[in-house]
Amino acid sequence: MAIHDPLTLTVDQRALRDTLHGFLADRLPPEALRAMLETEAGYSPDLHARLAGGLGLAGLTVPREFGGLGLSAAEASVVHTELGYALYPGPYLSSCLAASVVTTAGDRDARDRWLPRLADGSVTGTVAVAGKDGLWSPATGGTRAHLTPHGWRLYGRCWYVIAAHAAGIVVVSAMAGSAPAMFAVEAGAPGLKVSGLPGMDLTRRVSTVTFDATPAVLLGQGEAATAALDRAERDFLLAIAAEAVGGIGWCLDAAFAYARDREQPGRPPGSFEAVARACVDMLASFQSASSAARYAAVADADGAAEAPTAARVAVLQAGQAYRAVAESAIHLFGGIGVTREHDAHLYYRRAWSAERLTGGPQAHRAALADLEGL
Repeated sequence: MAIHDPLTLTVDQRALRDTLHGFLADRLPPEALRAMLETEAGYSPDLHARLAGGLGLAGLTVPREFGGLGLSAAEASVVHTELGYALYPGPYLSSCLAASVVTTAGDRDARDRWLPRLADGSVTGTVAVAGKDGLWSPATGGTRAHLTPHGWRLYGRCWYVIAAHAAGIVVVSAMAGSAPAMFAVEAGAPGLKVSGLPGMDLTRRVSTVTFDATPAVLLGQGEAATAALDRAERDFLLAIAAEAVGGIGWCLDAAFAYARDREQPGRPPGSFEAVARACVDMLASFQSASSAARYAAVADADGAAEAPTAARVAVLQAGQAYRAVAESAIHLFGGIGVTREHDAHLYYRRAWSAERLTGGPQAHRAALADLEGL
């Protein structure tokens, strides 16, 4: 009897991986990526439309009744790994997080209105959650909600909002009195201001989003809001861990290609041995990070009790491995590697930025201690 390894990709997941890998290799080579980064948007809306709508990936985890594919975190992890490999700069992750909140928060009208549009890619979204410390907690965030005779109004500021400049809907975590709540704000709403933040990562734009008596629609309050925030944060951690695996994979492939070049006749043999050792270390890091990210995604898809812990472990382990491997790659490539024109620097910037975007290693260790009751 065949024994199925749950950490091994299924046939459908491998097909998804291969299709997306080929799509991005064809349409997002390094020179195309760098050209996109120089535009005002920082990405190609046409490419995003083909990825989100043409391939149907925007609705990957959106329930089928709202026009999505209804798949799980296991499939989402496959997609985010390939996007991380290519350093995809568009608002895919941010839109997935917005859809996650709308799905979980429980407001039927909001689901009917926004999920089909997020699922077909006709609307992009983002989540505005973090305070200045980068933590996802409405209690420590800087946004408050007040109910007026004209509806809900938001006041305050959220930090490190991904792709806010491209979002058609901003899903916001705020305190409504003493209760956590989730709201939806449409782009262009009065009092909504998006200000770009300088950052290391040239391939992912983040902003502060300010609210000044901004009209908002309540999505959920109390336990429903807490559940939606927890779900979106876990999706975020799983995605960042998977992206890190993809980035490590690119560094590993580039290192192998460099090693083959060093093995050519006429090269000093010692130089090849040093490169080979570096490649072995990178491969070990890749396998470790990949296993952690895959285990966390499968645990989440199965509804396992350890899923929250696994997600934290995965993003902590993958983040540290990504940073170390990207730095090693830069040194490995020698003279050209230390120049900013080398693609390895884009991965190095993503590695550092992504690790901080999720709160940083110290925050993950503190969260793990809380989950384990230490």
